[in-house]
Amino acid sequence: MKIRGLMFFVFLCLHAMIFLDRPTSSAAQQPIFELPVELVGFPIIIVAVRLSNFVKKLAYSLNPNTYVSKRARRAIASDEMINMIEAEKRLVSELGENVCIYPKVCLHHAENARKSGQQELVVDWNEIFSNYKQSKENQKEFYLLSVFLGDFIGSTRFCNQLAKRGRTCAD
Repeated sequence: MKIRGLMFFVFLCLHAMIFLDRPTSSAAQQPIFELPVELVGFPIIIVAVRLSNFVKKLAYSLNPNTYVSKRARRAIASDEMINMIEAEKRLVSELGENVCIYPKVCLHHAENARKSGQQELVVDWNEIFSNYKQSKENQKEFYLLSVFLGDFIGSTRFCNQLAKRGRTCAD
């Protein structure tokens, strides 16, 4: 209680000193030079706006959610959307006449992609790279193609149809 009273007394004394302190001379001092408010204010406002924009952009770029895809992971909604003849023609034109897939690899990744649905698929990179290293030198490209088709297309039917059409890699 005494501390509260003492603080109140100090507060009153400070305000009394501020309000009762009047300049003794009534003549105001003139400044040596005058600056217009606009000359000082506008550059400060411009610097403040640029600095705040920089901080916003920096925070946006450092936020990990910035780089997460806003769209659904799967591009193809149903198996009927895939034209098998056109897909095979495109694979042959891009990768050559000897293009092939590993059906087991394609099916494995297609099933995992279907199970995960719209959620992000957890990929076992150790398994993929160990199998990649074990595949023959001239077949490594087709192993990764099988992984990609199974994961991205996510259709076991697509993998099976490619295998039926004679695009199976010989182990």
